[in-house]
Amino acid sequence: MASFQLPEGFEPIIGTDETVLDDKGRVLIPKRKRDRLGRTFALVLGKVGALVIYPEAIWRALLHEVFEAGTLDPAREQFTRLQLGLAADGLKFDPAGRMVLPQDLRDAAKLKIGDPLKLIGCGDRIEIWTKPEWEAFQRFPQHYGKERREPIEEAYQSMLRAAHMRGEPRA
Repeated sequence: MASFQLPEGFEPIIGTDETVLDDKGRVLIPKRKRDRLGRTFALVLGKVGALVIYPEAIWRALLHEVFEAGTLDPAREQFTRLQLGLAADGLKFDPAGRMVLPQDLRDAAKLKIGDPLKLIGCGDRIEIWTKPEWEAFQRFPQHYGKERREPIEEAYQSMLRAAHMRGEPRA
C-alpha cells in the first residue's frame, strides 16, 4: 500500500471550537474550518466513536489506499465494513455554513438534538464529539473506545501486512 501524502497546498485544520446540534440535526462549522475542508467532504464514524469529517481530497486518498488491497482480502472486507458502513460522502455546507449530520451517523455517535459539541481540528480532519465524551477521552485516551478501535486497527494492520507480503511498499 502506498504511503499517504497530503494534497499540494493543503492547509491543516486545527483548533477546538464549540457548537450545538440544532433541532434539524445540523451543526455550524466555523468559517476557518469550512474554508480548509473545502466545498465537499465526507463524514464517517471514526475508530473511537466520534464523527469524523474529511476533506474530499483526503477522503479519496484514504479510499484509494484501502482499495489497493485485494477485493478478496478478509482484512479489507472487515475494515470497509467497520469504516465505510457508517459513512456519507459528497456532503456540502448550506449557505449559513451548517452541515446536516445524517440520522444514522448521529445515532451511531450517540448525538442528540441540543447536545453541546466539540469540533476538534486534527490536521487532515475534524472530529465531532459531545462535550462529556471528549472529556472522557482526554482523561483516558489509550482506553477510550477500545471496543470499536481495536478491530479497526487490527484489520488495517492485516491489510498492511498482506500488502507487504505482495511486495508493495509499506505505508
